[in-house]
Amino acid sequence: MKKVLYILLLFFVCSANAQNSHLMFMGIPIDGSIDIFQNKLEEKGFKQMPCHEAYPQNTKVFEGFFSGELSTIFVWYNPHTKTVYRTKAMITRESKDLIGQLLEIMENKLVLKYGEDHLIKMPVKDDFGHEFTQYSRFFDNGSIDLFVSSTGYSSQNTFFLQVDYKDKDNSNKNIKDEVDDL
Repeated sequence: MKKVLYILLLFFVCSANAQNSHLMFMGIPIDGSIDIFQNKLEEKGFKQMPCHEAYPQNTKVFEGFFSGELSTIFVWYNPHTKTVYRTKAMITRESKDLIGQLLEIMENKLVLKYGEDHLIKMPVKDDFGHEFTQYSRFFDNGSIDLFVSSTGYSSQNTFFLQVDYKDKDNSNKNIKDEVDDL
């Protein structure tokens, strides 16, 4: 009986580790088909946005709440395999001060979840000269970047807080697929 329990315990531990082989976004592995990923986002209350030519190729875009904030979620997938490899949450604010506060709040949340291991902080300027800190975390299974972009020179323009998740294995597979087209 002990041997059976030991085998079952070992099976559950291995299953749990296998499930963590891909980076997670809102508890959803960045893996599998875009349709399954979409269903899981919709179960969390996200609504798919209509396609728009301004959106990046091979993405689906959703709206809903990410970490307590109304957000636009971009999900990239390989056009041939339909496998998800990247997601990004984008939150909008209309002032540099407000986006700066939100950047600090979101980084504190990321520190609570992931700690400060594997963290690189660097000061960056966007295309309009606004200075912020970019936070990048690198893990065995991918990376998470937290940064701000904007639409203009004024401190009262639109600013975007972006939390960008890239699964390592599926991003590499996507790049290989794109290179094979050459």
